[in-house]
Amino acid sequence: MLKIITKMALTAIIGLTLSISANAGIIINEIFQNPSAVSDNDGEWFELFNSGLTDIDINGWTFGDNDIDSQVINNGGSLVISSGGFLVLGRNADTSTNGGISVDYQYSALFLANGDDELILFDDLLNEIDRVEWDGGPAFPDPIGASMALTSISLDNNLGSSWATSTFLSASGDFSTAGMCNEDVGQVCSVSVPEPATLAMFALGVLGLASRRFKKQPSSLGHSCQ
Repeated sequence: MLKIITKMALTAIIGLTLSISANAGIIINEIFQNPSAVSDNDGEWFELFNSGLTDIDINGWTFGDNDIDSQVINNGGSLVISSGGFLVLGRNADTSTNGGISVDYQYSALFLANGDDELILFDDLLNEIDRVEWDGGPAFPDPIGASMALTSISLDNNLGSSWATSTFLSASGDFSTAGMCNEDVGQVCSVSVPEPATLAMFALGVLGLASRRFKKQPSSLGHSCQ
């Protein structure tokens, strides 16, 4: 029985390790908190990038800030970010009123402050996946009519020095690269997070060692204490 429990526990650890490691490839890549072509209520959005090798379904994930803004993603089905792909979440999915942005998921419970604010992303088990806490300048960009764009997926995106103001002119007259790599600020969007094979092999190795250890232990069934 102990062997069965141990195997079940280690199997669960392997699954959780693989899930968390894969989810960690999702990063906040672009934030548009202060549009000028349309109102903030119509034009705010943020973009996620999947830097991992695995497609990730973020339906059921949660995003919010350090205060009261919080929303669980309920897409009525899967909401997948493919490996190397982008997904835009915005307050308004109507391209005729949001500045022409193709929004993949419309939300209502988050407001992106033009000054200092936070954007925090959790998976469906409420493990924190990513966060950006901007100060509205001087560390972070403080653009009007342009997005804050991450300059490299290898940088810590919670540091202001990792971000720049977008210079890509969109059809609305604002500047952003929604749904695309931030090449205008020098970003290269290659898949950078390896599959968690090393973690899986380690966990499997632990499972094998535990199994061999229990096989070597003599059974105490049928023996009385002397």
